[in-house]
Amino acid sequence: DKKKRDFFSKRSFLSMDQNFFFNEERNNLFLGGLQQQQQIFEQNTTDKKKRDFFSKRSFLSMDQNFFFNEERNNLFLGGLQQQQQIFEQNTTQLIDNKLAEDDLLIPNNGNLEGLLVNRITNEEYNHIPFQSNAQSFAKLASTPLPDALREQYDQMKFKSFMGIFPEIERAWVTIDNQLFLWNYYDGSDFCVYNGVDQIIVSIALVPPKRNVFVDSISHLLVVTTPVEIVLLAVSFNGNSVKSEINVVPTGFSVPTDNTLMLKIIGTKEGRVFTCGKDGNLYEMIYQSEDRWFQKRCRKVNHTSSGLIAFIPSFLKFAQDDPLVDIALDSSRNILYTLSETKSSIQVYDLGEKGDIMTLVYNHSTILSEIEKSVPKLKKTRIVKIAAISRGESSKYNLVAITNSGVRIYFSANKNTFGFSPRPDTLNIVNIRFPPDPNVLAQQQTQSVTQYGGIDTVPSELFQYDNVHEVFYSRGVLLLANNPKEGRDDLIAIHLDSKKKRSLNVAGIAEKATLMEINGMIWVLDEQESQSSLCSIYRNGISPEGLQNELITQHFIPPRIILVFTNTGMQIFEKKRPIDQLYGLLQRSGGKDSHELKQFSDDFSDLQTCVMALMLASLNYSKDPNMQSWAARLFFHKAGRPEIPSNYQSPNIYFNPPSLNPSEITYSTGYSAIIQLLARYLRPLWNAPLMNQQSPDNLQFNKDQLEEVEGFLSSLKAFLDDNPQLQGQQENRSRDFVAQKRRMDYSYDEALKIEQQALKRIYKLLQRSLEATSFLSILSGPFFSDLVKSMTSPGRDLLNRMRFQDFVGQQDGIRIAKELVNALTYFQDQNVEAGKMSAMLRDKSPTFFTDSDRNRFKAEELLKSAKYVQGDTLDKMDLLEKSLELFVKAADDVPIKPACDEFKSLGFYSGSVKLALAHANAADPNQEGLSWILKGKQDSDLNGKQSFGRRIEYYQIILDTLNEFKNKSGSAEKLKEEELTQHRTEILNAATNSNDEAFHYVLYDWFVENSLATQLLQLNPSRYLENYLERNGESFASELLCRHYIKSENFAAASKILSQMATKSDPSLKLSNRIESLSRALSCATNGTSIDDDVIQGLEEQMEVAQIQMQIYNQLELLGKNRDDVREARNQLDSKLFNVTDLFNKFAKKFKLNECQLAILKCSGYNDSILIQKLWSQIIEEECNETLSFSPLSKKVELLGREFSPSDVFPSWFLVEELEKLNARSPQNAGEGGISWVFETMRRVGIPFGTLFEIYSSSLDSNCDKKTKHHLLVVMNNLIEQWVEFIRGISGRESFQSEVRQFESKRVDLFLQKKILEMQNHSEFSNLLARYISLKNDIFAK
Repeated sequence: DKKKRDFFSKRSFLSMDQNFFFNEERNNLFLGGLQQQQQIFEQNTTDKKKRDFFSKRSFLSMDQNFFFNEERNNLFLGGLQQQQQIFEQNTTQLIDNKLAEDDLLIPNNGNLEGLLVNRITNEEYNHIPFQSNAQSFAKLASTPLPDALREQYDQMKFKSFMGIFPEIERAWVTIDNQLFLWNYYDGSDFCVYNGVDQIIVSIALVPPKRNVFVDSISHLLVVTTPVEIVLLAVSFNGNSVKSEINVVPTGFSVPTDNTLMLKIIGTKEGRVFTCGKDGNLYEMIYQSEDRWFQKRCRKVNHTSSGLIAFIPSFLKFAQDDPLVDIALDSSRNILYTLSETKSSIQVYDLGEKGDIMTLVYNHSTILSEIEKSVPKLKKTRIVKIAAISRGESSKYNLVAITNSGVRIYFSANKNTFGFSPRPDTLNIVNIRFPPDPNVLAQQQTQSVTQYGGIDTVPSELFQYDNVHEVFYSRGVLLLANNPKEGRDDLIAIHLDSKKKRSLNVAGIAEKATLMEINGMIWVLDEQESQSSLCSIYRNGISPEGLQNELITQHFIPPRIILVFTNTGMQIFEKKRPIDQLYGLLQRSGGKDSHELKQFSDDFSDLQTCVMALMLASLNYSKDPNMQSWAARLFFHKAGRPEIPSNYQSPNIYFNPPSLNPSEITYSTGYSAIIQLLARYLRPLWNAPLMNQQSPDNLQFNKDQLEEVEGFLSSLKAFLDDNPQLQGQQENRSRDFVAQKRRMDYSYDEALKIEQQALKRIYKLLQRSLEATSFLSILSGPFFSDLVKSMTSPGRDLLNRMRFQDFVGQQDGIRIAKELVNALTYFQDQNVEAGKMSAMLRDKSPTFFTDSDRNRFKAEELLKSAKYVQGDTLDKMDLLEKSLELFVKAADDVPIKPACDEFKSLGFYSGSVKLALAHANAADPNQEGLSWILKGKQDSDLNGKQSFGRRIEYYQIILDTLNEFKNKSGSAEKLKEEELTQHRTEILNAATNSNDEAFHYVLYDWFVENSLATQLLQLNPSRYLENYLERNGESFASELLCRHYIKSENFAAASKILSQMATKSDPSLKLSNRIESLSRALSCATNGTSIDDDVIQGLEEQMEVAQIQMQIYNQLELLGKNRDDVREARNQLDSKLFNVTDLFNKFAKKFKLNECQLAILKCSGYNDSILIQKLWSQIIEEECNETLSFSPLSKKVELLGREFSPSDVFPSWFLVEELEKLNARSPQNAGEGGISWVFETMRRVGIPFGTLFEIYSSSLDSNCDKKTKHHLLVVMNNLIEQWVEFIRGISGRESFQSEVRQFESKRVDLFLQKKILEMQNHSEFSNLLARYISLKNDIFAK
């Protein structure tokens, strides 16, 4: 690589067309055939000789047959014939050479690296008068302001603003609170929006965020007023921005907090940034709906903390520095803001994906740095900043323009010469002065550049400082200066694409044009061309190369400049070089002129020839004479081949040898043809044919290939109209006479050599055009099927192949043959394939011939199989080969007869495979499958039709299955074992298919024929799981569950069963749901990889479901004939409810007290008042039904066993309430006697100690004597039973807690206390004796 750089650095271009064979890896160069030729080239093998040879020319064309080969170690050319053969093989190398020459055509491709070099010169600008023939801008049209707008101006009360929206081809003006929009090309579609009630301060058109608005909303208008920021939706009635516009509110708005927003910008991701007059950068964030801690629409301050808004103004020591401009670098995701007072520039990093926001640098000393280095620039201020994209420069990031037109270039990376992925600073790296408008006509200018330091500046620079409007984009700078009141001058500066410039000017220069504008300039902008954005030629040129007009002008149209003034819209066109040539030819009437000569001198004869060839071959304009004028100029500049001046002509009277191709200089016209061909082929030439991210698909789509095809066709048509450019010439007499000049003979031989070279170039053009047409015809979804039909080695070669290999190598023909062979199998029955075949024969005869077709082979093999007796291996081999050809044939044969023949020969699997192959060929885009997966929507006509084409082939297989099911047709005479064997063969062939759509059709057949349970027997059932998941029938869920259990996927089975339980289906009963939940819980516990949380969730769900069943059963007891009960039970059957709904909608509503308690326990909700209320109601209900307490006791025991111990079973409350009843009606005690309450509690499991506490507390409370007597009796019985229980279990370890609860001292104190109390009351005398006896009995032992 180093040798190459050193070698090519000696001259700007080196000829590759001189048949000069150079090999860096060896020192031997052999040119054989003639001894003299061999000696000459052997003497030039040293590096010194090579340098001497190439130093004789300052410019050597890359198309001089100079062959460079790195892959071979020895190039030996023996004789002219072998030399000619090698030249044929290396013709494609000429395209590579021309592409390399184009890349070097303008230094740095015309980007900023070539402009901003470290020098001081007064020749950096080529000053072009506006009316000059060489001027770069032309006025296309002027559109006045709408009359309706003028009327509104008369009614203006406060403020007006204006601007341009090039994206939608609309100009806009705001007057107070009204917005006016109109098409600036013709003044049509005048639209008024007055939906805001405050004065409009600023407005911008931004892209919308994805998934927030409907698809018809193409843009958003961001409108700011003193009080709010509002989003308006923009849509159009048609498919184009030229149609009628609609502006409607979106409902998104956010307050400004009394901050005026002066500028707005939006990113392609939909983010919206606004520049505040308070010096802060804000972002308006909006989303489709409110989220946690995030409003639907909000404003974020990215500059300072939100606390600053709460500081009183008299405590703010610094003055606000309004942000007056904002610039976005979409290629790097960097945002810049400009302040008004200090001209400070802030740098914000949006991140690689544009989704973050970081302030990385604030450059607040720009003006002081400039004034210190350039004293003449005092009192200047920055009026505009513009981002420099990565395509325009890899080193520079931002340009700032001052009010005196000075450009200040910045780098956002600390290492100017390196590369940093993200911004980290902002450094001034270059200052460039504008041309002085007062001396533009005299072609004088002053300039200065800085590259690491400011150079010395001339004493006088500018006489103006009133640049008030600026536009900069991709090398074009527009300065609106106000030299006189009521009129503006427009200074246009852009990169100069001329080929030749002064020798003392390094790099590239700029053009400057002074244009007088009618009126005062309001806004400057550019109308981007949308057509060129999707051109294939953008793929073949680097972002930097797009700045090179000479190599892009065939596909990038002229740039449109919009100048919005107080008189209306003035539209200018920035002329490309070819536009300038067109104008010169039109003005001169195709005749030679001084201007044409100057143009040729500026751009070189070669580039002039290329542009003339473009004008002559392309339908560039409606002028009928333009093509003939351009052709005349082409031939005038084409020249003729030349021979060396020191060439010794041979003796013409003998048999003279021919000239060696390396000894001539080819004509400019020859070089121009190759140059233009290379430009047309650029996007394809070095690109791989296949898409690396999408296997079996081409790299380029049909539209892109047709774009290249159109350019190649135009060039070929021109060459066809001029046979001499194809290398054809009339036979010339060799009857030379003595007086014939020797040099005439030599020129004749040189012309022959060039015409031979032209033949090869024409052949390359023809082959390239045929290859492009070939790929264009085959491109699309059909192409992937062809690739799949290719052999494995062929596909591997195709995946590695580049377009130039396809055109120039024998492997390209081989690949084309394989593709054609694949295509022929589709031809007879597929209309599209037939059309493609006809087009290929017409447009690509090199790649498609009749010999490639072999449509009858499959039928011949099938016919041969019929005559083989028995089921032999030979017969099966023929059937397999026939099937293989039929499958490759796609739609080339009648499928139904072939399938019937296969079945008649017992080859049922072949019939299935053939039908499936044709089904896939009929729907290569899988639109039928997509239609199924999307729910078989009738609105999807394409999908429905695609599935209809598939089902025609699927039906062949289904008919066969019906024959086996009904024992009819081909299966009628088969024995039972044959039926089983062939049915298994059919199902195996079907289920082994990758045709997902057919699997779904096959499963439907099983279901429709009541054979759904047999689906689980299919093996492999690769799509069964997806089919069952999509099927909404209950049987599908059950089968899916069994499928998962069969495959031991218990987690999935548990999930399905859980879904079955919670499914909203009126046909399901609550008992079925609980059964499903039970099975789900069982599967979950059997699974090895199921989280405990899942199991716990199922257990909790099961608990709630059982409560729902309890409510369901309780409602049945209320009466089945009640409408409300019947409705409630139906609801409980319809789905599983949560505990809240069960409580409120059912248990509480129908006063199901026990169910309410169950819900409270399940939910863990402790409401003591509610719980006590529910128990009171239960007790009251039981007491109302019978006089005996036995049912009540059983009820309490039953519920106690269910709820105890928990808050839902309040034992203290229950004992107190039940004993109150017991005290009032002891005769109703029943089987338990007077002690039934605490005995019930004991059966529930309440310890004696707890009961002792409860009764002790009750006795200590204020109660009447009767109740107290009752409680003392009950307490006596309780203590007796307690003591007896303790004595019975004292030796048993499991009951030690009961023993420990019995505190003898405590019981003793209680008894002593009660004995003392009863001694003073005669009514307790009997009870007193019992207590004394009890005390003695306990403590005596």
